[in-house]
Amino acid sequence: CKSCWDNWHAPRVFSREARSSRPLKRGFRIFNGGCFCCAPDPSMPPPSIPPPRHTPEELRDMAYCDAHCHLDILLHNLKNGGTLWGGKEKICKMWQTGDCWYGYDCQFAHGEHDLRPRKALSAEHVEKYLLRVRSDPQMASLKWVVTNCCELEAIEDTKVIIECADQLGLDSVYCTLGCHPHDYRDFTEEAEKQLREAIEVFGKRLVAVGECGLDYCKNFDESNDVDERARMMDVFARQIRMGVDHNLPVVVHARDADADTLEVLKRFLPKEHKVYIHAYQGGQEMMREALMEFPNCIFGVSSMVWCSEGAKATAIHCPLERMVLETDAPYLAKEPFEIPSLAEKIAELKGTTMQEVLKVTLDVSEKFYGLGD
Repeated sequence: CKSCWDNWHAPRVFSREARSSRPLKRGFRIFNGGCFCCAPDPSMPPPSIPPPRHTPEELRDMAYCDAHCHLDILLHNLKNGGTLWGGKEKICKMWQTGDCWYGYDCQFAHGEHDLRPRKALSAEHVEKYLLRVRSDPQMASLKWVVTNCCELEAIEDTKVIIECADQLGLDSVYCTLGCHPHDYRDFTEEAEKQLREAIEVFGKRLVAVGECGLDYCKNFDESNDVDERARMMDVFARQIRMGVDHNLPVVVHARDADADTLEVLKRFLPKEHKVYIHAYQGGQEMMREALMEFPNCIFGVSSMVWCSEGAKATAIHCPLERMVLETDAPYLAKEPFEIPSLAEKIAELKGTTMQEVLKVTLDVSEKFYGLGD
């Protein structure tokens, strides 16, 4: 928002431009309304899913699936009392080129001496949460939850989550493995080997590869560099091959990269292979083409339907039988139990009932991931 831009980002950007040989390009728009971090504006859309209109009793005979979340991050947030625990885990890419304007305030490390490795989750913290999943009335109807491991640093945390679920006899927790497009530089030959080995270790609890893909919003400057764009597309293609090699569905993150996402999918993904475009809020032409080109392609809908026209259009125009619901928790919602509230919104947009939305999307999730087989 304009307040954030004027008070925080602009001085650093202008300082960076003064030192740079070329003007900076912004991959975002500045709007005049407030935002929840600096200047709250009651007219703004909610930052997450609104309170439900249903009661736990109304959900008693229903079941649902959170098709995409990040339990490792959610658990770290709960353990550390917020979101500030993950700083300095990686080297700042802007610092490496001499262009970081955040200085000491940067969330990334400025040199090896500044790195702070992630502390792994303990079984104690994981078990406490999973026991709540099993006993909390709000989660009584949560039949399946798929946690997405998309950082190399998160593999060990995800192992702990899966091992705890096994020990507790909790058959509702499954996972995916991949390298997020934000971290495409991390996908070296050694990283690919590490992921392929982890796929074998996780066994039946692993149900897909990803999330992988292209993000030209976060990686805006890189997307305008021919060599870097080619590298991002190659990392995406290699993970598709990983999914094909292991006969696993592929979970795709596509943001501001519709054309290139389709190009990579058409070149490297077999037509009948399962692919899931998660939390989609891009162009409808891309969605229509993907649904036609790949008969086992599905799209994920998230809480962005409350504040993104693209996500709302996806919810309206994507056939319910090609749709799954996701929280992307803790990023786009707080926790997996918020899926029924999302189903209420989808039902409103499609002119159907929450019960029908939950029933159909649960069936789509089970068939796509092979849950319960």
